[in-house]
Amino acid sequence: MDSSAAMPVPHAVPGPVLLGHDTLVMQQITGFMSNDFDILDGTGEQVIGHVTTSGGGVSRFFAGSRSLDVADADGTPLLHVEDPPDIGLDRFELSTPDGAPLAEVTSKLAFFSTRVGIAVAGGPSLELNGDMLGMDFTFEVEGFVAATVARQWGGLSRGFLGHSRYVLAIDPTAPPQLRLAIIGGCIVLDLIRQKKSRSN
Repeated sequence: MDSSAAMPVPHAVPGPVLLGHDTLVMQQITGFMSNDFDILDGTGEQVIGHVTTSGGGVSRFFAGSRSLDVADADGTPLLHVEDPPDIGLDRFELSTPDGAPLAEVTSKLAFFSTRVGIAVAGGPSLELNGDMLGMDFTFEVEGFVAATVARQWGGLSRGFLGHSRYVLAIDPTAPPQLRLAIIGGCIVLDLIRQKKSRSN
């Protein structure tokens, strides 16, 4: 055997396309009994992921979207978002596709603003803070801004249908687990907005 022959180097297994992007455009595509989104790249042109509403139609009719799944562009599941029934401040659960807890998200009492706490399992705690108009938000870890999200006008046709559009900018150094928690937090943000809209 020729010992000088080079040993083949295995190719690295690529991670999810969605988690490799630092800027995500989340465009809502349905609204009445579901809360589905296309997740686009920073140009707003290429679809790199999806948010799909799950759960029964009857429960969605009476209680709104309470169970959502995030998948990569090829359909690979990445994240589950659950809004369990609760009393008082809203609480949401983020989990991995195999059901392992990823984070617990809890809305906080705040006047003239939006505040949400995100406790990541085995990781840092995030705080989502928003302005009084509900358009610009930051995800902070111990005072460090890990991501920003801005709610934008999605165009005449989508705006007329009440479809939301969010531009999410994530710090390039954020690890995958934190990125998933941030994406889940953005989805929770829209669920909270919908609840406020229904209550008004």
